[in-house]
Amino acid sequence: MNHRHAGGFTLVEIMMAVIIFSIVILSLVGLSFQVAKHSTRATDQALGMAALLAEVDLVVATAFDSLPNLAGCATTISGVNSVVGCTAVTSLSPRLDSIQIIVTTSLPGARPDTINMQRGKERRPVPLR
Repeated sequence: MNHRHAGGFTLVEIMMAVIIFSIVILSLVGLSFQVAKHSTRATDQALGMAALLAEVDLVVATAFDSLPNLAGCATTISGVNSVVGCTAVTSLSPRLDSIQIIVTTSLPGARPDTINMQRGKERRPVPLR
């Protein structure tokens, strides 16, 4: 008797290929999830840093006598995350103020960013006599 083998793959070979393919796809899905998670965290940290720098720019651009008007908190919402920026102004002397800016994000595990700075009142030039 002469048995002829038909060309093709056996059921065991096909099942092994499907199992290997599934393992590769599942590992790629896990990797893409981690990349998306880190990308979201980096975007949220950039939003917090932008809010912090915006507060610093506002303090620098504001006239010395108007600095107490900046005290308070403001909230920025981007997607599901919120950023709260609080500014406190303390008068150290008639010519010197201390400013503290704290920015907090709603990210789990994120610590608040804080900047402390001092602003002095401009000295007026003495006119020539």
